[in-house]
Amino acid sequence: MNMQRGFASFNGIVMVAWTCLALTCAAQAARPSKPNVIFILADDLGYGDTGVTWQSARAEGLPRISTPNLDRLAREGAVMPNHYCAAPVCAPSRASILTGRVQGECSLRDNCFDRAFSEANTLGTVMRNAGYATWAVGKWGIAGGGESKQPVMSHPLDKGFDYFYGFLDHMAGHTYYHYDGHVRNAFMGITENRTNATESAKGIYSTDLFTAKAKQLVSEHLAREKEKPFFLYLAVNTVHGSGICGDDLKCRKTLHVPGRPYPREGVSWPLKPEPKAKRNTWIDPAYANLPQMAARYATAVTRLDDAIGDIMRHLVRLGIDRDTMIIFTSDNGPADEYGADPRTFASAGPFDGFKRDVYEGGMRVPAFVRWPAKIAPGTVERAPSQSHAWMNFLVAAAEGRYEPMKSLVYTQYEFPWGGRAEAFKEFRARKGEVRGLQQMVRVGDWVALRVRMREGGAKVRLYNVAKDPFQTNDLADDPEQRSRLAEMSAILDARLRP
Repeated sequence: MNMQRGFASFNGIVMVAWTCLALTCAAQAARPSKPNVIFILADDLGYGDTGVTWQSARAEGLPRISTPNLDRLAREGAVMPNHYCAAPVCAPSRASILTGRVQGECSLRDNCFDRAFSEANTLGTVMRNAGYATWAVGKWGIAGGGESKQPVMSHPLDKGFDYFYGFLDHMAGHTYYHYDGHVRNAFMGITENRTNATESAKGIYSTDLFTAKAKQLVSEHLAREKEKPFFLYLAVNTVHGSGICGDDLKCRKTLHVPGRPYPREGVSWPLKPEPKAKRNTWIDPAYANLPQMAARYATAVTRLDDAIGDIMRHLVRLGIDRDTMIIFTSDNGPADEYGADPRTFASAGPFDGFKRDVYEGGMRVPAFVRWPAKIAPGTVERAPSQSHAWMNFLVAAAEGRYEPMKSLVYTQYEFPWGGRAEAFKEFRARKGEVRGLQQMVRVGDWVALRVRMREGGAKVRLYNVAKDPFQTNDLADDPEQRSRLAEMSAILDARLRP
């Protein structure tokens, strides 16, 4: 496959000038509206896993994943093809999203699963302070407890959320079927606020479970206090690898799939359990001829797409579609583990690197924003942005000072030659993992990075990722780039933290 050609094709298809729909009523302009917000965070979903970012550009004859609802969400709003996660693995990435702090400044960094974070301000607190009802549904993974064996100090209810339904320990995300008890030292149960709620989840595929809960929360909120806006942080565990199961599900196969088709009418709370014999067996007919693991991976992604479509239709039925912002993104690049092979569907898109890499494939993630009241269909924002800045973006929208995507751009550093440091990452992998201690910074179209810093491989590499997205041509030794390399190397040095 010619990745460069496909990337150029994508650019040609979606390159549209940014526009913003103005309010036509002076009274509305004097009274800034606060959009409802649904922030959907996928798990290990790569830049290349959606149709609009890459799958639709794949050559004929290659296997493709179908994501018509995500593609529609993107077409009807804004696409950010240069959006970066904060870190190339889930826990630090989620901590940066929730606290609004870049890695290197966030209290939770590196490969520290289940460790609590200390920041007081979160998406929950700032949105609650802005007058929102705040809910967290799905995967948390940064509360304390679990693998960290530390006290639970950052439970969602202690970090600005009025309600929580999901799982606290990150290892519970290694199954899509949740049960009470401990399996391989991981708590598999579901919690509602601070109470075990596993009975409500037994025998239900987690993508369906969390979607039904999200729809229930929205419906009940509108019936109770429709004048108050809501903020829903919906963190599904799709498409993270799986294989850990409860007592009544035999996990001979990793990459869990549902036990039945997605209901045409959508899911509704409470869901009936799948029959035991059917759980983890259903393959979407579109992928029936693919190898087993590829079919399971594609089925899981399309199941998430079905859920997105279900949520969008629900908003229309409730009459709040126009005034609800939906944000969709992923915590990091695609994983090469638990039976998933990112090469099968080119899940990293046109980039090199996977989860745990600071190369583009580990860091560049799909990012779409749909808000019919404000964002024009077909919008593409090409300025580099990164996920810790979603807090600024949402606060601006909640305060009625929304400016098209500007608050997503990281501008910590300015340079005489006109560049801005628009993305920064630092990540220490676990002992023995390939890249080791890594750093990356993007300025304009340029990326400087270094890997294996503790093993003597600390040479700073320099790439123009607009012209060379796969990062094959290191320009660090180009005399014309000497000044640029020095400036960007200085950022890496200055930002390095113990």
